[in-house]
Amino acid sequence: MKVTILSHTPEPEKIVAAAARLCYSKISATQIMDNFSQEKAASFIKKLMDMGHMSPTEHVSFTFAIDGVSRTLLAQITRHRIASYSVQSLRYNNPFDKEISQDNKDKLMVKKSSYLEGFELSRRLSGHKNSMHQHLMEKYQIKGRQPENIEDLHRPSYIRGVFDGVGMISDDPEFCAAFPLELKPIFEAVHFNLTQKGEKLLIKNENALDFGRYIYEDSDFTDSLYDEKKLLALCSKYEKLNDLILSLLLNSIDTKYYSMVPESISKNLKAILTYIKGLNACKKCYVDLVKMGINQEDARYILPHGTQTRIVMTMNVRSLYNFFNLRCCERAQTEIRQLADLMLAEIKKIAPGLFETAGAPCEALGYCPEGDFGCGKYPTSK
Repeated sequence: MKVTILSHTPEPEKIVAAAARLCYSKISATQIMDNFSQEKAASFIKKLMDMGHMSPTEHVSFTFAIDGVSRTLLAQITRHRIASYSVQSLRYNNPFDKEISQDNKDKLMVKKSSYLEGFELSRRLSGHKNSMHQHLMEKYQIKGRQPENIEDLHRPSYIRGVFDGVGMISDDPEFCAAFPLELKPIFEAVHFNLTQKGEKLLIKNENALDFGRYIYEDSDFTDSLYDEKKLLALCSKYEKLNDLILSLLLNSIDTKYYSMVPESISKNLKAILTYIKGLNACKKCYVDLVKMGINQEDARYILPHGTQTRIVMTMNVRSLYNFFNLRCCERAQTEIRQLADLMLAEIKKIAPGLFETAGAPCEALGYCPEGDFGCGKYPTSK
């Protein structure tokens, strides 16, 4: 999310102070402006704000460029009616136009084949009878090729297949993952450092991040094959790996799905994996509809509320006070609260006196006007 102030009324604090002074003056606003120093204007603004005399603030407005927000936020922000909005159109902007004109099926097929080759060979060498992916084995005519027969580019997918086939989360506190000893030739071929202990090959805890990065960094977690339970188990043991996977997923959602992620989902790996499956299904349907010849303005109905948009918004100061009063509150939804906080921080750089008391009402009142619905940060009005 990014907020930029594109323009604003020049000398905003002097304009408001002059408009307010005019109500009690015999001279014109022009003369008042000429005689107002910045210091006098600031002092007068403070009195005005303390009195709650807000009508003069309607003469000053700010125009914001807001980038990287969801259409869920758009639905909320346009409820603030005393404002002007221009919004990036999904009728004329197709976020997936490059993918509609390109076909990545061959690339995906090679990745899946490499994964399945590692899965099958590890299963065969160890004697495990894991029947998962059986239909894909037949589809891609998988034989269980040795690692030296797999291109270097696709070896991470291959080793991920090995891990999902027979790898285990180690119950030894010194190690993160364990493999049957029969797989030693595979890991020697890919030059991955393992420790032999009895009948097992083990990866040390200190190598957990490198191992996770190696096997998952090339995965987009939708088209790529992976065992979700093993991924979650490995990440639950190693916080740095969990953070890495979350980072990969968030980047993928931004670049591949042109979408936003709610804060509560972005911190929960299992939730974000579920979320990205939904995004992928919506995107696939959208792309298929457009390829059928359906107009983008109709195909966009299938896109989720999380789809990104860009907004230009103009509000006067009085409306901004109302906006900050409602949306800086801890009870506001997290995305629009983040936007409000960013806007307020930018606007205070230009007119600090005018917005000194702007924000969540409890900050100015010293108590929460929400009563029983308060967040607990301040005592209630009761």
